[in-house]
Amino acid sequence: MEEQEKKPREFWFTLFRKGEERPLWHPELEIVFLMKGTGKIYFMDTKRMYTVREEDIFVINSFEISNFELEEDAIALSLFVSLRFAADVDPEFLQYPVNCRSYFHSDGKQERFDRLRRELADTFQEQYKSRNVSLYSKSKVIAVLEELSRYFSKKDQILDRRSRFESIRAVVNYVQMHYKENITLENLAQHTYLSKTYISRSFTKYFGVCFTEYVTLLRLTAAGKMICGEKTLAETAYESGFPNANAMIHAFKYHYGITPGEYRKQKLQGAEPEAVQQIVGQEESRDLFVSLLKYADRAVESEQTPEKIRNIIVDTHSRKQRNIPHWHRILNAGYARCVIDGTIQRELRYLQDHVGFEYIRVKGILGDDMCFMRRDMNGEIVTNYTYIDEVLDFILSVNAKPMLEFSEMPEVLAEEPVFRSMRPGCFSAPLSIERWRSVIQNLMKHLADRYGIQKLRTWLFAPWFAPDFIKIGLCTPEEYEEIYATSYQEIRAINENLLIVGPGTIDYQKYLKKFLSMCRRRQCMPDIITFRSFASGNEQDDELKLIGNNESFSTAVSADENLIKHAVKSIRKILKEEGIEQYPLVLEEWSNNVWQRDLCNDTCYKSAYLFKNILENNQSLNAMGYFAVNDRLDEVPPSASTFHGGFGLFTKNDIPKSACRALELLGQMGDKLLAKGDGYFITTRENEIQIFLYNYCHYDLLYRYRHLVNMSKTERYGVFVEKRRQAFFIRLEHMESGRYEVRRYGITKEGGSSFDAWVKMGAPDPMDEEEKELLRHASYPRYERQQVEVNPEEGLLNVKENLEPLDVWMVKIKKI
Repeated sequence: MEEQEKKPREFWFTLFRKGEERPLWHPELEIVFLMKGTGKIYFMDTKRMYTVREEDIFVINSFEISNFELEEDAIALSLFVSLRFAADVDPEFLQYPVNCRSYFHSDGKQERFDRLRRELADTFQEQYKSRNVSLYSKSKVIAVLEELSRYFSKKDQILDRRSRFESIRAVVNYVQMHYKENITLENLAQHTYLSKTYISRSFTKYFGVCFTEYVTLLRLTAAGKMICGEKTLAETAYESGFPNANAMIHAFKYHYGITPGEYRKQKLQGAEPEAVQQIVGQEESRDLFVSLLKYADRAVESEQTPEKIRNIIVDTHSRKQRNIPHWHRILNAGYARCVIDGTIQRELRYLQDHVGFEYIRVKGILGDDMCFMRRDMNGEIVTNYTYIDEVLDFILSVNAKPMLEFSEMPEVLAEEPVFRSMRPGCFSAPLSIERWRSVIQNLMKHLADRYGIQKLRTWLFAPWFAPDFIKIGLCTPEEYEEIYATSYQEIRAINENLLIVGPGTIDYQKYLKKFLSMCRRRQCMPDIITFRSFASGNEQDDELKLIGNNESFSTAVSADENLIKHAVKSIRKILKEEGIEQYPLVLEEWSNNVWQRDLCNDTCYKSAYLFKNILENNQSLNAMGYFAVNDRLDEVPPSASTFHGGFGLFTKNDIPKSACRALELLGQMGDKLLAKGDGYFITTRENEIQIFLYNYCHYDLLYRYRHLVNMSKTERYGVFVEKRRQAFFIRLEHMESGRYEVRRYGITKEGGSSFDAWVKMGAPDPMDEEEKELLRHASYPRYERQQVEVNPEEGLLNVKENLEPLDVWMVKIKKI
């Protein structure tokens, strides 16, 4: 079941697929829209199953007994409305049943159903575009209820199923748990201390059926789920609670109008081959909601939201806090082999010249693509440090220090190559831990001989990969502990002052305490605690199952816009509990998600994401390492398109993206902090003031779960929650009198985004060299310069900036 996160009490949306549990009844009013495929619906008042098809809409009343089954790849969207909310809107609404079933009517008689579809689509659109339940979203649900009341309410029939229902809830719960047994009214009376007469009358009153028929319907639903298996009719009847096969056959005929055999045949005829069922691709995600959202009122979507005004007063003579740019201590180059690539070397040089990172981090230093350990023609294992030396020499040549993760496992050492990515990487425990010890020992000796102990003491070493790999079966916890401890010992054997980091976990809540416990037991505590963040949401908490692109990891993005900040707070709490709160904390890898085909990665979204998370978390961390430099990581099949949504600061063909330009602007941050707040960060250095502004927007609900209904190759800004334009009025007080130069640099759709420049160019793909060069130049931020005078009597300088959603700006002010 896919439920919208943080389910409101009054109403919520849910996605249903084949095989997912549905209760025989529920107290809420349910409006069902079939978005894809076909299904079968059974109501007690019709005593037969009806076929429902794509775009059919129908209502299941509160406490109404029904059986709704979806076939194969069918998906239905339901809006549930609580009785409390409906009663608050119109107390009389609940007195009458709603008779809304579009499948009974021909295409020419769908006008009133289309009105309901439109209201439902508008309600859903408002829900997934909003961060919170608003009065406006409630008004949309009310509009749905008004349509039901006006066109589908049966005013000639009064319901009395809701009052005093709580009095038999225990009875209903007991029946739900024991319907497969030989349950009777006598059993119920003994267990619930209610009379048989009261129980019998209550079932008829609340559900419209007698007790015996209610139990039969529960058993019938269970049998329907087992009917296509390998069990015989007798076995199916027994396991679903029927006394014998004849009783089950009679129930099928009475309620569904067909025998169990005919029911099974109909279900199997609609089945697709298993291979077809397993293909869940990008086009399905893109088209899934189209059948509903085509009814939405587009005029509502295009309404201009009011501007948010921000008034900020800054005393430039106040005591200034030190501002250390921790965020550009680490740059992730990707896998070690990438650093040998000429294009990536050129990009690393550029970033070192324009930003300047202290460490360049690489992983996969022992991977087979590094030709580290191979078998020769005679089958003997040979070790070669050439590529490792080339990587390290280059990092040192650009005035950076290496941060090395001792992964992956050379295949000649692997116990079992249990996992391979698309790139030639082997993840496994070693066949012999002593052979592994010898490998790390020899590697460290080679590094010490070539670079010297003093230089190695400034590097950072990760003994092994993150413990998260345990849960996907790449090694056991015992193997992980032995490998990590062995690597740690051999690194420290060269020099006890070498700096070791770990564990680099994403799931810190699961692994951090276990890791620290292991380190204490094995005496292998790292000097720096590291973790990673790719903004993953907890799908179990959200009760959602992702429909994802089968080229990337199927992981949803968290609804928490401040996920890194909250993660840091939680980890700091754990470190304090463990008595090591003084340890440095480093975010060694981070990005907005794990998708390497997120088309938003190419847009202004990424620059806004970087501004927000760097400016809001820089002071609480000792280092942040954005991942990664270039789109070419080779973890998924390469894309022929330039703007295909990779992680990189640069496209695969060396065009800077908005993310790259954002880091260049942030690299001009001052060393003293004047003021900070939601959407702004103001620093100073010597006689210059730097103002950083951003208007971040988070992914909407649909896109966080990879539904691409509002996404295309060139239209990529329709997948965010609604956010207002922001007007910043910044008043700088106690400025020295005189003339000042004000320089403005913006990353917006009009400048600073190579993707948007490419769209304006006509979205050529593939591009020739002239077009690539033009885009490199077009990727520079928007730029404006002016001079202003500060009056000696006032000492004020005012700055005003209007930011559209996802805009970022840097304003530099310097006295002439």
